Amino acid sequence: RWLLVPEQRQHLDTFAALAAIALERVHYIDVAQGALVQMESERLRNSLLAALSHDLRTPLTSLVGLSESLAMSKPPLAPAQLEMARSLQEETLRMSALVANLLDMARIESGHVRLNLQWQALEEVVGSALRASRAQLLAHRLETRLAPDLPLVRYDAVLIERVLCNLLENAAKYTPAGSRIVVAAELSGQFLQVMVYDDGPGLPPGREEAIFEKFTRGERESAKPGVGLGLAICRAIVEAHGGKIRAGQSPLHGAALVFTLPLGTPPAMPELDDADLANKDTPS
Repeated sequence: RWLLVPEQRQHLDTFAALAAIALERVHYIDVAQGALVQMESERLRNSLLAALSHDLRTPLTSLVGLSESLAMSKPPLAPAQLEMARSLQEETLRMSALVANLLDMARIESGHVRLNLQWQALEEVVGSALRASRAQLLAHRLETRLAPDLPLVRYDAVLIERVLCNLLENAAKYTPAGSRIVVAAELSGQFLQVMVYDDGPGLPPGREEAIFEKFTRGERESAKPGVGLGLAICRAIVEAHGGKIRAGQSPLHGAALVFTLPLGTPPAMPELDDADLANKDTPS
């Protein structure tokens, strides 16, 4: 058995401390290098996605227009030909939506998206989203339940419309024909809460958070077309507005996707004096 004098014990303690510091530095170097590799991989992937999506958008737009013209051609096509034309139209629209999602995600993650924030009524963007998604919603029963007298909210209309379109098309894709899809909105504290829910089969248990990850799809969704970007884009857009998005069970026992937008204080309307009112009432 060895007995250490105090000086030797002190030397060993110092050596052990230095060895621990050296190992810790090696560990953090490995972590930093791994983070740099991951960041570079993400940057390259986003650049590739943006380039491919941009190059595919123009021919896909042409295909969408041609397929629509073919389906509505005069004289009418034979039933079998019309069915093929409609299938072509549906597939080109689906591919166009996938490319748009890829391009949007690449832009969001590269930081090239700037919000065009304006004080607007929610009803306007809900209406435009419903019109944009009408083809995907034809086989479903659609309801709107917007609370009366909702205040103006400051948001980017183009991006929030994209969020609503993705949520609506997601609900239509994963519910049987004839299912109910509801768009609802109400005040919740200092936020405006918007919900899209249905009476379909609902979400796979334990997947409420994972469905918002990029390229992640639920078990029931695995047989459906798509790349798993729609909800990830929704989360990025909503969080850029200062809100949150979550998934859960709907009041109809299906799936519910809920996002919030901060209320804020709208700018005050300028007051008109008597002269302004007189000029306004005077015919020009």
